[in-house]
Formats: sequence, C-alpha cells, structure tokens
Amino acid sequence: MAPLDAVSQDHLTEFNRTIAKWTRLSGSRDEREAAAYVEDRLRSFGYAAQTIVHDAYISLPRAASLRVTKPEPRDLPCITHSMGIPTAGRAVSAELVYAGKGTPEEYAKAGAAGKMALVEGRATPAHAVNATRAGVLGIICISGRHAHEMCCSPIWGNPAESTKDALPRVHLLSVHKADGEALRALCARGRVDVQFTAEVETGWTKTPIVTGDLAAGHPDADGTFVLFSGHLDGWYLGAMDNGSANAAMLEVARILAPRRDSFRRGLRLAFWSGHSHGRYSSSAWYADANWSELAERCVCHVNVDSLGAIDADAFATNSMPETAPLGVWAVKEAAGAALDAKRVGRNSDQSFLGAGIPSLLGSVSHQADGSLGWWWHTPHDTLDKIDPARLVRDTKIFVLAISRLLEDPVVPLDYGAAAGDLKRSLDELQTAGRDFDLGPARSAAGRLDELCARLARASAGVTGGAPARHINACLRRVGRALIPATYTSTGPYAHDPALETPFLPRLAALRRLAALPADGDEAKFLRVDLVRGRNAVTAAIEEACRHVEACLERLG
Repeated sequence: MAPLDAVSQDHLTEFNRTIAKWTRLSGSRDEREAAAYVEDRLRSFGYAAQTIVHDAYISLPRAASLRVTKPEPRDLPCITHSMGIPTAGRAVSAELVYAGKGTPEEYAKAGAAGKMALVEGRATPAHAVNATRAGVLGIICISGRHAHEMCCSPIWGNPAESTKDALPRVHLLSVHKADGEALRALCARGRVDVQFTAEVETGWTKTPIVTGDLAAGHPDADGTFVLFSGHLDGWYLGAMDNGSANAAMLEVARILAPRRDSFRRGLRLAFWSGHSHGRYSSSAWYADANWSELAERCVCHVNVDSLGAIDADAFATNSMPETAPLGVWAVKEAAGAALDAKRVGRNSDQSFLGAGIPSLLGSVSHQADGSLGWWWHTPHDTLDKIDPARLVRDTKIFVLAISRLLEDPVVPLDYGAAAGDLKRSLDELQTAGRDFDLGPARSAAGRLDELCARLARASAGVTGGAPARHINACLRRVGRALIPATYTSTGPYAHDPALETPFLPRLAALRRLAALPADGDEAKFLRVDLVRGRNAVTAAIEEACRHVEACLERLG
C-alpha cells in the first residue's frame, strides 16, 4: 500500500497552478498546451504516455445578450449554452412566459409553443429535450448565484446518424438567480417581451486524449489494468473543475510509479477532452474505439472530478454496490469521514457501463448543501477556491482505493453486495408491478446471491496464484454480464442518452404499468417491452451464476 505521507501538498499546488493557467476549451490551443504538459509529467514519472487526437462534435458558447423590451426596457446579463441554437448574428424578439420547472404539462399550461419560456433551475439536457418537444422558441433558465455554464445535449458522446436528430432545436440562455426571479415577477404581472442574441460555435473538431500506462511488475500480474480518468477540458480557468482533480491524477501517478513491482494489475490514466463541450465525447469515443480491450482487460474505472475545494467536507460519490465498500473504506481511512456511496448516474464520463466495467468515485467532497460550490462552471472557479490541505486529503482517498485495486491478490469487488442489491430491487419492482411476473429474474437473483456468498467464503485467505487468477477472472465476467443489463437500456455497444437512467432501466416501466388499465393499448404495448427486458435481465443473471459456479468448481 502506498504511504499516505508521500502525498505532497507542494506537488499538488504546482500541478494545480500550472493547469489552471490555461482556459481549456475542448479543441483549443490552451487545451493542447495543457495536454502537452500532462503528457510530459507522466513521461517524467516513467509512464508510457501518448496524446491521441480524434474527431469530436464540440459546441462552444460565445457571447449572448438579453433585453426586456416590455413592460419596461432593461438589459440583463446572460450566457448561452453548448449545443444550443445560435441566433445567426441577429437579435430575436419574442414573448416570454413562465413555465415553472419546464415539464411538458407546464409548457402546455403556459402556452409556451413558439415563445421564450422562463424555467427554474440550471440548463440541463432534460430542459433542452422538454423544450424541443414542446415547440418553444427557447428557454431562459434561472440558474444559481451566478449562471452556470452547461452542455445541454441529451446525446452521450458524439452524435451518430441514428441519434443526431435528438440534438436540441431551441435557443438556450441562463441568467443569474436574482435576475431570473425579477423576470418571474414581471411575468406574474402581465405580458413580457424580450430580445436576445446567442452565439454558439458547433461542429466537428480535433480533440486530445492523454493516456499514461504503467505495467504491473508482480509475478502474479495477469495483464489486466485499472482505468483512472478525469477530464482535462473545462470552463474558464477551471481550477477546481477539473484542475484540482488533474493535479490529483498526476500526484497519484507520481506516488505509485515506484511501486509497480507490487502491482498485480497495470494502471492506465486517461485525461479526457469533450467532457464540458461535447457531452463526454472523448470518453465515449475511447470506449467505442477500444471496446474489446476494455471489455477483456479493464478491472475497474476510477473517475475523479473537482477535489479539494474550500469548506468541502460532505462526502458523497458515484459507486455501485460492488465498489461502494472500497470507497467507504478509503474515505474513512484518509478523511476519517463517512461516505454516501450513491449509485452511479449518467454523469462523470461514465462511458464504460456498456462494456460491463464497474465504476467508483468521481467528485467526493462537497459543500454542506451537497453542491460543488457556487463558483462551479463560472468564471469564479479560480485557485482561491482550492484548500491545499483538503486537496491533499482528497488525493489520499484515491491513493488508497487505487492501491488496493492494483495490489490486492483478489480484486476488492463485492459482487455479493451487488447480488443482494439486485434481488432487493427486483422484489421492489415486483411489488410495484403487481401482476407482471418477475419470477424468473427474482429466482435467478436469489441463486446468484447464494453463489456469491459461497465465492466470498472461498476467497477468504487467498493470497495469489491460480486461486486468485480464477476468482479475479470470475469477477470480471460477472461484471460483464450484469452491468450492461442492469445499468443500461441500449446494452453493450451503444450509449444511453445523457439523461437520468434508473437502475434496471429495461424494467422501469413496471411502475407506470400498475397505473394503467390492464386491457388498454398502452399497457399492452408496455408489456411487450417489459417481457423483453425481463428476458434480458434474467439471461444476464443466469450467465453470472454460471461464471460463479464454474469458478467454485475450479477452486474445489
């Protein structure tokens, strides 16, 4: 295990300060310079480093303006958003109506079609989707204390011929919270007219991915690797998002390099572009371009984002039941705190679920209100928002978690916890779905729960050699079977939309089915999809059972 006192505040500060001197827009010269710096640092630590350049569909918001023309002239500061529709160098005039949270029902009630709609909350892909479907001209989002930059494409990664029609077809603006509240008050009193402009540059461009590999040196090394990733691009100077996380990546790389002889798995770092301006374009492209290698050899994806902020002492992160115990342990050891290990969602370059790769971490330390700070995605994300001591603390979490993933004889993945979680989730869906039979899937999940308990007992005390190889191969295969079927709706070879997706998405409609007339068309249509979803989930669980059974047989 790497010594925690090796984490250097001086190194972290140097890395963070250097990266935060560049405005790292995806595909920009500044981003290329930052990429060159990162590659140079990795090489100096002994990693096989390279910069991969690929095509990405990038959208960079530029200048925007907003003027109230009725009932009283007033100029308001605003921003436009990545993937929004530009106004093509002209000012657009429209009536403004208030549409609450921007739900389809609220758009209809406000009569928002063809008009600008004022909506609550920061700009999101869901807002863009609802507004496009409602036929509004555009939306003005009431953002935070300062308007937050956002990428609003609902497409995960680069648009394809099959997905490009889902791009937003509305103008997208955001205003500071105080100005948004003033607009809302105006709308409550009577008709409001606005005039606005929005410049957005969208198209294909070349973007960089920096990778660094350090091969395992232990005699039991099996050719697998841990993927440790974070985005290099960002908004403005991005000292926290994602400069502090990039600094932590470099420091983890520096500390672990001399320990490669203890690695049973290799370490691969990846610094993405296109996170902020291409909706995870680089990580999605990398997942597609390297699918076979990732599916065969990647043990776990550890993501990192926005570390070490001032006052950031609330710990929560992305995880899965199989990875959560490792994250909880690392936070307890490094920070003496409890971690809220939430189920991984559609965020944080989670482009590897289709390949069945378990995921852990991302952002870990938050403000008391759960946010990353009022300065997130604003020009105020500068070095004064970083607390060097907290950055050291957060970096230690990653040192601990990654060290165990690299060095433990049996990879620290708890598929017993995953099986139990799956069983409970299916039981809850069965209760919600009433007369739709999930019996085959529930039975298989119960069997997997029992088998994983046996595997855990068989794994206790294993220190290496053939038993460890058999168990680790089994754990990979179980993940490859379960994760695509339980976390995605599109399966292994595509990417779900960049919208919130529930666990067991192919069965999520069960909750809606219960409220529908059983003999109605809508219920019967839903049942067709639900039967297919049940089959896919059941088959995946049964496959996982076969892998565990085979492993137990080998172990004797």
